Amino acid sequence: MANVHGAFSVLWLDDQSGTCRNMTGDVTSITFNRTKNLAEVTTMGSPHVQRIDGLRDSTLDVTGIFSACGTPAAVIGLLDQMYSNSAHARVQYLPAGSITGCPVYTGCVRLSNYSVNSPVDGPVVVNFSLAQVAAFSAACAV
Repeated sequence: MANVHGAFSVLWLDDQSGTCRNMTGDVTSITFNRTKNLAEVTTMGSPHVQRIDGLRDSTLDVTGIFSACGTPAAVIGLLDQMYSNSAHARVQYLPAGSITGCPVYTGCVRLSNYSVNSPVDGPVVVNFSLAQVAAFSAACAV
């Protein structure tokens, strides 16, 4: 696969009314973390560590520009909804955008952390993490 610039990434997130919102315009960075707990099952007398598949987890860590325009499409408005309602939402992350054959990750998530940073010499930014409620599925963009 050819190299793809991060500027093509796309992030969609459902608001509390179920409308899928394109968050890409306010987002500056996305990190998709997938972890697996590999339980050690080494027995006595074995010279090598042995492991079995364990529990899997996924999070999306996102940084964006604070947008106070008051519309549901603004990152901050949607995060406020998710925080106050403790609801989960569907998310779609396309690391390479909608380039045919590239992955599309879809999952059900909850807001696990949310912070706003207001530096004196820069734009106000928002950082948040979305933790999986159900496993992410992977497909290809068509």
